[in-house]
Formats: sequence, structure tokens, C-alpha cells
Amino acid sequence: MLFRSVWCTATMICAASLLLASGAAGFSFGAAPGSLSLRVAQQSARTVAPRAVVLEISSQEEFDKALGSAGDSLVVIDYSTSWCGPCKIIAPKFDEFSEQYKNVAFLKVMGDSSPEADKLMRSQGVRALPSFHFWKGSKQVDSISGAKAQTLQDAIETHMN
Repeated sequence: MLFRSVWCTATMICAASLLLASGAAGFSFGAAPGSLSLRVAQQSARTVAPRAVVLEISSQEEFDKALGSAGDSLVVIDYSTSWCGPCKIIAPKFDEFSEQYKNVAFLKVMGDSSPEADKLMRSQGVRALPSFHFWKGSKQVDSISGAKAQTLQDAIETHMN
């Protein structure tokens, strides 16, 4: 019985060492002697390329600064909240577009993240969620409402030129 206990402990240590060496995280051992219960967080083996960033803004000052620094480039602003179902559905697509269209600035205002963000959203006349506003040269050139990925993509492509 002692041999089995030592063998199982050694096996768990070896398995843990292999997991750590391979970069896996989130493992735990089972409580029962002789059981090897490893939980491993799944991790992608592929190399991740640098991604474009959706910048979250939450105040009028951040809004003005972001528009000013964009110059004549297209700026797309996603107005959402954490409780909005359609906002959650379109969010991954918005992130994907930020990776696809590198010459476009992508901003997000989460209206329920702070009183300042709520005030910013209201000052921009947002009445439906999600809403997307398109700015170019510090002027709003378009807006769309709803979680319609193709409509969003079409508007991006129309206004980036």
C-alpha cells in the first residue's frame, strides 16, 4: 500500500510538472489517495497575433480625446450596457471587426459602468441598445441601432474610404 501511495504521489507530481512546463494552468489534485484528478484550463497552442483594441471610454473628456487623436480616420463607437442581451451577442463581432479593420478606431461606452458613462451615452442621444455611431474628422457621419453584424460591417466599409 505504501508503494502505491508513493507511486501515485510521484505520478501526480510528474503530471503537475509536465503541465507547468507546457504552460497549462488551473490544475488541482483529487483528495482521494491514488486518484489523479487534474483539471486543466484549455489553452490554445497557436501563437496569437497582436490584436487591435476596442478602447473603452467612460467620460466626455475621454470621448473628446479619442476623437481628436483619430484625426481623419473613421471612429466607430459601440454604446452598450452589461445587461443588454443583443449587446452581448454583437460584442464578439465588434471585437472581430477591430482586428479586421486596423485603420479604424473602435471605442466602446458601457452606459452602466459609471455615472459619467451614462451621462456620455445620454448626451450622444442613444435611445436604443446597442447603438453604433460613426465619426470621421470629428463629425458624426452615421449611426445604426441593433445587433446586426452585416449592417455594421457595411457601414464600416462605407465610411472608411
